[in-house]
Amino acid sequence: MRPAVSFSSSGQVFRFGQYEADARRSTLMRDGVRIRIQDQPFRVLLLLLEHPYEIVTREELRQALWPEGTHVDFDGSLNVIFKKLRAALDDDSENPRFIETVPRKGYRFIAPVASELGKDSGTTKIATDQAPVLDASPPVTDASNRRSLLIPQVAAACALVLLIGLVCFQFWRRSIGVPLDASAHVPVRKSVAVLGFHNVTGRADDAWLGTAFSELLRTELAGGDKLRLVSGEEVANLHLASPWPDTDSLDRVTTARIGNALNSDLLVLGSYTTSGRSNGGHLRIDVRLQEAGTGEILSEIAQTGEREDLFEVISGVGASLRNKLGIPQLPAAQQASVAASMPMNHDAARLYALGVAELREFDAVAAKDLLQQACVADPKFPLGHVMLARAWNQLGYEQNRKDETKRALDQSTNLPRTDRMQVEGDYYESLPDHEKAASTYHALFELFGDNVEFGLQLAQAQVASGGTLQALETLHQLRRLPPPASDDPRIDLAEVRATSNKPTELVLVQNAIRKAASQGKKLVYAQGKKEECMVRIYGDQPDLGIAACKEAYKIYMAAGNRPGAADALRLIGDRQGALGNFEDSIATYQQAFDAVQGLGEHLKTGAILNNMADAYLAEGKVDRAEQFFRQALANFEQGGEKYNTTVVVGNLADILYLKGKLPEAAKMYERALSLGEKLDYVDLTSYAEYRLADLDLARGRVKDAHRLAQQAIDALRPTEGGYQDLIRAMFVLGDALQAQGDVAGARQQYEQGLAICQKKGFMELAAKNQVELAGLALEDDHPSQAEPILRAAIGEFEKEKADLDATRAWIALSRTLLMEGKLEESRSALQQGGERSRTSPDPAIKMDNSIQRARIALARVASSEINPDFLAARGELRSVIDKAKQLGYYQLETEARLVLGEMELKVNPRTGRAQLMALASEARSQGLELCARKADHMLAGFAQVASAR
Repeated sequence: MRPAVSFSSSGQVFRFGQYEADARRSTLMRDGVRIRIQDQPFRVLLLLLEHPYEIVTREELRQALWPEGTHVDFDGSLNVIFKKLRAALDDDSENPRFIETVPRKGYRFIAPVASELGKDSGTTKIATDQAPVLDASPPVTDASNRRSLLIPQVAAACALVLLIGLVCFQFWRRSIGVPLDASAHVPVRKSVAVLGFHNVTGRADDAWLGTAFSELLRTELAGGDKLRLVSGEEVANLHLASPWPDTDSLDRVTTARIGNALNSDLLVLGSYTTSGRSNGGHLRIDVRLQEAGTGEILSEIAQTGEREDLFEVISGVGASLRNKLGIPQLPAAQQASVAASMPMNHDAARLYALGVAELREFDAVAAKDLLQQACVADPKFPLGHVMLARAWNQLGYEQNRKDETKRALDQSTNLPRTDRMQVEGDYYESLPDHEKAASTYHALFELFGDNVEFGLQLAQAQVASGGTLQALETLHQLRRLPPPASDDPRIDLAEVRATSNKPTELVLVQNAIRKAASQGKKLVYAQGKKEECMVRIYGDQPDLGIAACKEAYKIYMAAGNRPGAADALRLIGDRQGALGNFEDSIATYQQAFDAVQGLGEHLKTGAILNNMADAYLAEGKVDRAEQFFRQALANFEQGGEKYNTTVVVGNLADILYLKGKLPEAAKMYERALSLGEKLDYVDLTSYAEYRLADLDLARGRVKDAHRLAQQAIDALRPTEGGYQDLIRAMFVLGDALQAQGDVAGARQQYEQGLAICQKKGFMELAAKNQVELAGLALEDDHPSQAEPILRAAIGEFEKEKADLDATRAWIALSRTLLMEGKLEESRSALQQGGERSRTSPDPAIKMDNSIQRARIALARVASSEINPDFLAARGELRSVIDKAKQLGYYQLETEARLVLGEMELKVNPRTGRAQLMALASEARSQGLELCARKADHMLAGFAQVASAR
């Protein structure tokens, strides 16, 4: 009988999940950050932590919290305490990770707990309590959805998920051992790989039995957590890349190779025969257990039965293997949990096995159809929903994936604890809520530190939630395992995601490639080559990167992994585009697009279409680019992929803005801004903000432009890595300040942006900054300062083939030369810009060109009589004003009206004065102070000339 509970943990520190409770200091920490918690909830937490996995009754809590004679609303007060406690732990009473309510009894702490004496005591211990079989489990309901996210680098992330088995084809059951500590010895269990069973009779209708036998036998052997089972996905990937013969036993060389590659001590394989009708008759399964290192046959088992008794036959094989391995038979309660991990009927088992086999052959469409049928045949089979979620994920249907993981979670109540935690972690990943997923995987990895899969899942979730330091520590714990576990190449690939040092990334990738090659893991080798491609392409050796991607492509195609092949091709296309080889880039993207056709997926297809649109845009084929952007958007929307949907909405807004469709572009930017705010991602919202600010400025809404640009800057300044967006937002704010007449403020923005560009090596952006500063020099009437700046910027733009930026710079240079009195050079510079503007889809650049042509015509009139060129330029200027009004370019309209007013002063002074006075008043009312000052200056100058006459 347990003694009465009391608060006796005066010097202990308890660790569970990401939390640490220090009894002596009365503090609760999460990943080193203190969590606010009141005294009574904290005391209850300590009491539960002292008795993990045990029910603490409500009466025991009453006696511990309130002395005899205390009058209090006990039930109400206790409910409030637990509500506050769960809030501090981010726990859910309906789907608990830490504190479980046991109806009509009390509460118990259900997560692994490590405890040690406080530092002042000078001694340390680790709690080794084992979890008993629970007699009741609460129903599981939906958890809150904080935000939706897709990690940038979609293709690489999806490939990493494929390799580490984020959603495993089979979940493993483990006994609860010593919670993992960085310095503690990790118990390493015997590991078993079920290699499969070949069909002796060769009947096609019975082929599914081989997969079914393997899946069911893994489930049977995993029960009780005494063995570590290698996942079916790992086995299938290895067999696909480095096949072994379909025989009842293997030679020593082969078993050693397989055992080393799969980190497995024991191998299970064999064959089966059937007789009679496909929906009845008999079956026989012959099983051999071999020692991986020596190839020794440890046991040979033959089991027969009726086809309808499939589960009983496998159960008999499992019992025989357990006896041979000295593993105790399962008690009734654990047998019930194992049964919950299996389909309820023969038809569901057949459809599930067929679906899993298709998924492992990278045919997600066929797998999805079969697994949907399996879930209809047995709606309460949780692993069927897990596998169906995996198929939806590969096809890019995020909402469908989320729905199926929720169904799996709802049906996971009777699964063993590790299974339920695995399903729970997968559910949080689907939301995605990476922090909660990391917390779940952390608890799982503490239970079973010898499981590389669990460690890799934890590290990936930690990286996704921003905990790169924690991810590195997790991976270092995996490296402390004995080989071959510590030599798993996926550990190196996972560490690439947790580091930002390019030389370190390349070393890690090369280590992974070397290990994968020596272990015969060709698909992992291909993933390593693709990672090498990314590191080199975005580093100092892009040519070597292309070669790595080509090698990865060949391996993926040979294995039938078309999604992986498409990823490799897309990276090659990206590099070709970066070099300006847009035709080659488009051809490569088309090849990648062809690779994924017929797969029914949307994420990779959308990414390929988006990048192809970028290449068409770079070629100046704007309509073609818009077509592909819209196709990309349709794919992302169909898949429910919100992050990239927002990205493409912004891209479409840019296209519409470029084509002069300002109202449509504004709506698209507003949509992108709304989507970005819902996703809570700074890069998405900030991009939409400063692009909409630029558009608002073009429309003359200078206050809105100022506000939006400032919001983007305020959001981007604290972030690391978003420097280019920050600089562009500073451009827009500088332009807004300049339009408002704050030239000093504008200069400050441009100079700060230039400093960042020079520090980070952004030469093209630096050239844009120089153009902005040259514009300020013109406003200060210092054209001689602007000319060399603009010529240098033009050289940079032409080197980078940035035609639109080069056109703007040529027009600015023409204006500069005109102010210097170099009339013919000004005309020549404008011709350079005019040649480019004629092929541009941007009406703004054409109008700007016409305005400068009018300035030149006006300058030529200063020393001669009004000529036909002057009159033609004035007529063209009026057309520009009409066009600007039609399209909504208010700022260009005012610029054209300024020049027109000055021209009118030459031919009709009264009209010119009236126009300029009206413009000054109107511009000032709109906040365009600089334009108003220019109009005032023209009027004052004209008045001086008139009075002098």
